[in-house]
Amino acid sequence: MKKLWILIGLGIGIGAALTTCIVCADDSTETSQVMNAEQARTAALDSSNVAALERIMADDITYVHASGKVDTKTSYLAAIRSGRLRYISWTAKDLHVRMLGHNAAVLNGEYAVRVTDSRVQPDPFDISIFVLSVYARRDGRWQQVAWQSTRDVAASPAQ
Repeated sequence: MKKLWILIGLGIGIGAALTTCIVCADDSTETSQVMNAEQARTAALDSSNVAALERIMADDITYVHASGKVDTKTSYLAAIRSGRLRYISWTAKDLHVRMLGHNAAVLNGEYAVRVTDSRVQPDPFDISIFVLSVYARRDGRWQQVAWQSTRDVAASPAQ
C-alpha cells in the first residue's frame, strides 16, 4: 500500500511539473506584454506623461508608496499634474512576472528610484524599493490594478 501511495504521489508531482512547464511556455507572450506595460508605466512616470498613465492605471487602482502614503488613481495623477510628485528616474534592478491565468499577473522585484515628492519632503531623494504590482487584462490591454512598495532599508537612507 505504501508503494502505491508513493507512485500516486510521484504521478501527481510529475503531472504538476508538466502542467507548470506548459503554462510557462504558453505564457511567454503574455509575460512580455505585462513587462512591456510596466516599462511603459515607468517611462510615463519619468516623463510625467499623465495621458499614458491614465491608460495604464486602472480606475480602481490601490497605490501604496514606500512612505506608507496611499493614493487612488485620481490623487496620484493629480500629484503628478501639479508637480508635487515628480519622478526623475526609475531603474529596474530585478523584475519578475508570474501569470495567474490569462487575465492576471503579479510583478515583483526591485527598483532604484529618484523622486521629488513635496508631500513627503521638499528635496529630491533616492530610494531603493521592493515592489509588488498586480496587472489585469481589461478591454484587451494590461492595466495596473494594485501597487505596493517597501523601502529597502539596507540600500536606502532614512528619509
